[in-house]
Amino acid sequence: MQRDDWATPRSAALKSAQRWFGRLIALVVPLHARLALATNGYITPSLFWRPGIILETVGRKSGASRRVVLTYLPDHERIVLIASNYGRAGNPAWFENLVAEPRVKVVRRGRARPYTARVAVGDERRNLLRRTDDVTYGVYAAYSRKTEREIPVVVLAPDV
Repeated sequence: MQRDDWATPRSAALKSAQRWFGRLIALVVPLHARLALATNGYITPSLFWRPGIILETVGRKSGASRRVVLTYLPDHERIVLIASNYGRAGNPAWFENLVAEPRVKVVRRGRARPYTARVAVGDERRNLLRRTDDVTYGVYAAYSRKTEREIPVVVLAPDV
C-alpha cells in the first residue's frame, strides 16, 4: 500500500517536539478519558488546546452502546475526527462502529446530540488532514508515516 501524500517531512526540532508530545499524551489521555466518561462530559473531554467530545456509537458486533473520548477539529457546525489510532496498523473500533452505523451521538456537558457520520475522501480528506495537522504540530503526519494504512477522516454533521 502506498503511503499518504499529504504527510510532508518535518524538521528535526518538530520531530523532537512530536516525540515529547506523544509521551505526554500516553500518560495523560487514559486518565483524562476516564474522568470525562465518568462525569458524562462535565469534566471536559478537551485535551490541552484541542476541543474534545464523547462519541457514542453502536457496537457493530454487540449492538451495545460504546463511548470514547476524542479530540476533534471544529468545522462550523460539523465535527471532524481523525481515525489515526496513534499510527497503529488497524483502524480504531469507534471508526469501524460508525462505518457500520453512521448515526452517532456526541456528548458534551451531559447533553447528547445526534449526528450522522461520513468518511471524507479525496481532496476533502487531504485538506481536513492538513488543517488538523496544522493545529497539532504535525502529530497526524507522524502517525501517517508510522503506518501503511490510509488514515481515515470522519465528518459528523448534526441531525436537524
